[in-house]
Formats: sequence, C-alpha cells, structure tokens
Amino acid sequence: MSENQNNKKIENRGEKLVDITDQYNKNERPLDESESVLDDAVDKVKAGTKAVINKVKDTDKDLGTEYNKEKTK
Repeated sequence: MSENQNNKKIENRGEKLVDITDQYNKNERPLDESESVLDDAVDKVKAGTKAVINKVKDTDKDLGTEYNKEKTK
C-alpha cells in the first residue's frame, strides 16, 4: 500500500492527523530547565557512584545512607 493510499484510508475514516513537527523542532521547553534536569541526573549518578565506592571500601556501611550523605554534599 502506497503512502498516498494509506493517507486516503485515514481521511476516509475522518481522522485528522496532528502536525507536531514544528513544535518538536522549536523545542518549546526553556533551555535552563533542560540543563537543570541534566545537572540533577549527573549529581545523582555521582552520588550513587561515591556511595558504591564507600560501600565496597567498608562493607558494613549502608548503601542508602551513603547515597543520601553523598547527595547532600
């Protein structure tokens, strides 16, 4: 089935296709929001990594406690 035939089938059912391409390309979300989300993710990964290292060094330490301690630094 060609793309044209497929489009006709959709039109015949009365469905309207929403074109969100322009909105997607413009990226309506503010740049600083994207950066803060990325910064938060990086901070969580760093805290998790440090917590795991501390846990490996001293197996008696609690991983959750170490993570929370590193996250608040």
